[in-house]
Formats: sequence, C-alpha cells, structure tokens
Amino acid sequence: MVPSEMKLLDMLSNNDVTFFVPPYQRNYEWTTEQCEAFFDDVVKTYEKNSHGHRTEHFFGSITYFQTERPFGQTKELVLIDGQQRITTTMLFLCAVRDIAANEALKDFINNKYLRNTNAKDEDNEYKIKLKQVETDWSVYVHLILQNPLTEKERTTIIYKNYRYFISRLTQFGQDEGDPTRLIELGLNKFSVISIELEPDRNEWENPQEVFESMNSLGKPLSLADLVRNYLLLGLDGKKQETLYKEYWLHIEQTLPGQVSNYIRDFMQWHYKTSYKKATEANYKELYRIFKEIFSGLEAETVMKKLSGCASLYACLLPEGRTGHPNIDYELKDIQFLRVTTAYSFLLALLDAWREGAFTDEDIAAILHVFKTYIIRRRILGLVQAENKSFPLYVNYLDQLETAPDKEKAMLDILAHQENRLRLPNDIELGRYLETANFYNLQSCRFILSLIEEKLTKNRPGDEKIQIEHIMPQTLNQAWKDELGPDYEAVHQEYVNTIGNLTLIRHNQELGNKPFSSKKQVYENNAGLQIARTDITNRKKWNKASITNRAKWIINYLLTEVIPIPEEMRRTNNYNIKETRGLSFLELQLIGETINFYPNPSITAKVVSDKEVEFEGKRWRLSPLTRELFKRMGMVNKSGAYQGSQYWAFEGMKLSSII
Repeated sequence: MVPSEMKLLDMLSNNDVTFFVPPYQRNYEWTTEQCEAFFDDVVKTYEKNSHGHRTEHFFGSITYFQTERPFGQTKELVLIDGQQRITTTMLFLCAVRDIAANEALKDFINNKYLRNTNAKDEDNEYKIKLKQVETDWSVYVHLILQNPLTEKERTTIIYKNYRYFISRLTQFGQDEGDPTRLIELGLNKFSVISIELEPDRNEWENPQEVFESMNSLGKPLSLADLVRNYLLLGLDGKKQETLYKEYWLHIEQTLPGQVSNYIRDFMQWHYKTSYKKATEANYKELYRIFKEIFSGLEAETVMKKLSGCASLYACLLPEGRTGHPNIDYELKDIQFLRVTTAYSFLLALLDAWREGAFTDEDIAAILHVFKTYIIRRRILGLVQAENKSFPLYVNYLDQLETAPDKEKAMLDILAHQENRLRLPNDIELGRYLETANFYNLQSCRFILSLIEEKLTKNRPGDEKIQIEHIMPQTLNQAWKDELGPDYEAVHQEYVNTIGNLTLIRHNQELGNKPFSSKKQVYENNAGLQIARTDITNRKKWNKASITNRAKWIINYLLTEVIPIPEEMRRTNNYNIKETRGLSFLELQLIGETINFYPNPSITAKVVSDKEVEFEGKRWRLSPLTRELFKRMGMVNKSGAYQGSQYWAFEGMKLSSII
C-alpha cells in the first residue's frame, strides 16, 4: 500500500492513465444534495482563496490498484474507493467546459482532465479518462464527447447531476462573474490521499477485502452490491467484464431496484429456509449467509443461475409477464395481494415449470388455489407466521410434481398447516363477514371486483370504479326516515358491512341521495351487475335489506368466487396435531348454540373457550355429556366421554370440525 497526498486535479491530469470503475462497483448514486454539498465546498474554497487566504479542502481518499498492461500503452487504475467523488468531479468539469466562453479553456479541460490524448487508436475505451460501469457508460460517454442524448439517458442520475452543475454555474456567472475561476481557486485546491494497493506483493492488500472494509464506513453497500463484488472481484479484469455483461447486467436491467430482494428470495429457495428482509440493517448478515451457501461453486455457475431466473422473478413483479394468459391472470392477482413472503416458493415453482415439471394448466391451477388461500386469509387479516413459513413451501415441490391432481395436492398441503397458517373455512369467514368492517379491508375493492367478474365474466378495471355505500356514510333526514326509528344504531352497525357496499362509477354523484334515486343510477349503464343484484329489486333499504344482501353476497363469494372443496368448507383446515384439544375460540363458536347429537332437541350455548351454558349452569362439555347420558340411563362403564364426539354445530359433529 502506497499512500501519498496530492492535488485531485493533478491525479486527474495524468494523460498516461485511465481510471476504471470495475463491474463489481455500484452504479453512480450521488444525489442532488450530495452534489450541492460538493459545489458549496468548491465555492467556499474559491471565496477564501480569492480573498488572499491559502486554503485547501480535503476531499477524502482515492484507493486503486494498477493492472498489467503492455509496455507503452495507457495505464489502467482500477478504483476500489472514490468512484462517486471522481465521477462527480468529472461531471463538474464537463459542465464548466460546456458553459465556458473561451474555446482554448474548453480544449484545455477536455485534453487535461476528461480525455486521454496519449491513448492509442485501438484503445478506444481508454480515450476517456474515466471508464464507468456498463449501466452508466453510455450517458457518460455522450456527455464527455458532447453527443446528443436519448430521452432515457436524460432520466439518469449522471445527466441530472450534470444539469444541476450547469444550473449552479450559470447562476454563479450571473452573480460573481466567470464561473471557470471556480477551477483555478476552488477545485484546484482540493487534495486527496492517493492509496495504491499492491496485491501481488502483499496478501493483506486484497482488493476484495479492502473494498468491503472501506465501503462499510460510508453508505452501506446493498446486498446486490456485496454479492456482485464477491462474485466478480477475485477474477481478472477481462473475465469480470465478460461475466458482468453476459449475466449481471441482465439481472440489473431485468430487476431494477429489486436485485437485493431477488437475491434474498433466491437464497431462501436454494437453502430452503427463511431469512430476514433485504434491508440496510440486514445486508451484511444476508451476505455472510450467501457466501456460506454458494462458497463451493464457481462464480460463473452462480451468476448464470441468478441471471437465468431473473426473468422468472420479474413475472412476480407488477409489470412482469410469462406470456401465458392463464398463468399471468393468477400472478397479477397474487401481485396485487402483495404476498412477497411467498416469492421464494413462487420462483421455485416457475423454475420447475420452465424445466418441464409442470404443464401450463398445472401452474395456473396451483396459483389459483394459492390465490384463494391468500384471499381467504386476508379477509380475516391473517398474516402471522407467513414470513417464516411461506419460504419453506419450496419443500412441497416434489410432492406437487408427483401428484396426479395438482390442484387437490396444493389444497391438501395448505389444509394441513398449523393453525396460524390455516386455510379458513366457510363457517369462520361467513361469521366474520356478517358484521366486519369490510370497507376498511385493504382488498375490499379487489374482492368486490372478483364478484363482479364472476357475475359478468368481466373484471372492472378502470380507475373510475369506486366503492359505493348504499346507505350513505352521512345520513340526511330522508335516510333516517328510510331506516326507521333505530336509524342511528343501524347506521353505526351496518354502514361499512359487505351487505351495504357495492361498486359504482362516479359515486360522488350519488352521495346521500335517497335510495329511490340511487336505484335509478344502479339500473342504468353507469352501474355494474353487483350494483343491481339484490338491490334494485328492493323497495326500501334498511337493516333487513342489508342483512339479506349480506347473506347472498357472502354465500356467492364463498361458493363461486373463492370456493374450496365441499369437505373443507365446514372443517377446520389445519393440522390437528398442532391443536390443544377442543377450543371454542379457535372454532369461532363463542356465542353460538350447539346441539346434543343423540338428541338434537337438547341445546347448549357456548359462553367461553372451554364452557357452555345449560339450564342456567356453566359446564365443560365432557361432564355435561356424562350428565345427559346419566339422565338417559345410558352411562358407559368408564363414565368418560369425549364431548366433541356428541355435540354438533349446524349438523356437523364438533370432532369433525376439529
């Protein structure tokens, strides 16, 4: 390691070198705020020196190592640390050049700092003093060479920061005079510590380790940055370029802003376990695990697999498509439901499909079952344990592949999870939906749209579709009269329930208009079928109307829109081994009436998790069962009874529901 203090511009003025930003480095990321701080530092330094003060400004360290090049050719200095600062400096110099009125000065900046006059014709990429990573290279070259830019290039951070410097320099010229003086008395006084690594001479100067160590002090590297570094840095320069262009560039272009999330989900899939979300706080830990998982594989093997699956992962994102309509239909709904915790499983599923393990129809069916499962859970607000458990569903792929009926197999898998991951049955959902605040449900509009689609074969997708309260959120006198003397209680209890909600276009036109006026709107073309069914046939809209429509819409939702097999509709769909005996709370039966199976005329009311009320007295179910058999003169020899075997709810034994 050879450190030395020198002027920044002296380092950049050497026409015998080209600075290279290696492929494992992050893209240029300095924000406008950081460019503002840089420009302000230049101005402050200029002002002090213009008033006779000998002032310098320390601009940090620049760490690099030199690659081997044929004698007589331009030297290649690979930047380990300082990429962001040098790029920003170059953009500033480029802006000064483009705003300068003096042609000689323009040529001086070009030839001294921005371009390499000593580079040979065959060294085309060396003719520009700073070689950017591939994603930034095109726009940077065009700025340096003063070529026209595409519309896409004008949206890049590099161009935006260049335009920021143009704006600040223009303002400076108007206020203070010649902006080019900012170089002479400002930027020219910036000093850096130049650190040259010599990895061939000293093992401890390993560029990869130095890169990770230095970047741990500033803005944290993302998981994507760390993995890219790990896979590329140990290779020679040409191999780095080849693998970056062939594999990594595809990943970045396919998954902009999502590469770290993708890598984490890729890890969960291959290691069949769950990890924390890819956030700034967890990047280093996830990186450590990544190295453990893939340490035995060649970099190219890992990058090839990552690149090959990136397009599949893109199908899980809002704009992604597989090209298969039925599959894309299901994936679009799953995307809307934001089930990102299941992306590892879904990625593995799509990969197996691509490899021929599943047909198009298989995948569509499996995804449909999974979507139904998620919708049923989201209605109840169930998300607990999903983040740790959903990634483990990759373990079921072999079971799905060998199953003759993929849809049934997926249902069986989901119906045999622990209680927290249960597939909710119709009883639980129906009971909840009767009184739930459905309007505040995040997927309210989505579910109502599914009902409309089932009714009409057409999903309402335009933005003008809104949720309509039939009984309005604010009551006027006409609606108070409509609802009757208990209007306040009815309004409070039912205004946001599913029976009082529908879809409509332009509901701001309806507001709290009378029900008779609303019906006319529901009937015409502005309305949808869901706004007509069991609404427009009613003369009044009151408690009875709302509860009756709720029964219809709940039944239609559960049996037609998100149905599950008959044998699962009334049973608790989770692994019985995970339960702790009879729990009325888990069965959602508190407040309900149950029947004595041998004599259904005998009833008891469930009053707590473990107790029922019978003849004004609280009982546990087993002692009550023994008491009833005693009264019938039919007590068995042991006198012990499993209560759930002898009591039923809505015709089904509690033991069967369990």
